[in-house]
Amino acid sequence: MDTRSDAGAVAPWLARLGGRALRCSAGCRGATVVLRFPGGESHSAVTHPDLAALAASQEETGEGPGIEAARSGLPVCAADLVTDVRWPEFRVAALERGLRACTAVPATAEGVMTTVTLYAFRPWRLAAEALEVVRMLAEESAVGLLRDHARTNAEAEAEQLRTAITSRAVIDQALGIVMHMLDCDADRAFGVLRTLSQHTNRKLSAVAAGIVESKGRGSTRELRRVLG
Repeated sequence: MDTRSDAGAVAPWLARLGGRALRCSAGCRGATVVLRFPGGESHSAVTHPDLAALAASQEETGEGPGIEAARSGLPVCAADLVTDVRWPEFRVAALERGLRACTAVPATAEGVMTTVTLYAFRPWRLAAEALEVVRMLAEESAVGLLRDHARTNAEAEAEQLRTAITSRAVIDQALGIVMHMLDCDADRAFGVLRTLSQHTNRKLSAVAAGIVESKGRGSTRELRRVLG
């Protein structure tokens, strides 16, 4: 799968996932979502601007509940960051923002890792039932995003193919006109079109379209000059 993704297209999916996870997790007051494609490309979204720094800090330091969950593929819980001394930089950043607890929930779909990290202002644990719901939501969202991504790519490829077919037809028509005008074979005619494209700094398809549109009128002298 082509994993190059438009951040503008991915962001709404992640934002919706964060909001849905937040609503089904009692005691939770904020969420960050990170999507990681094979090869290292990643995208993130947050339910509150203050949480963006926590997501960025984890990516920069390689430490934190979200990073650990993504690596292990297992949920990671910090019930009270006052006493939990893992991930020092993340811990300080979270406590500075008044956050006391968090749980990171990973989900994998077709090689794409989605990590939802939920935060609370008090010591807190995400209930097992809610954790499973969040995992399912993350997996469902990732599958939906991948399907949308694949459909968009397929549509783009189809449009490119249609354009290529149209261009090829125009070029073939132009070749026929040039062969008739210069009394030359197809290879020589194509070379003339290519040289004219280079000399005029226009695409070959544009040069061909001009010849077809004019039916070659007024082009004989220029074509013979290119022919040499």
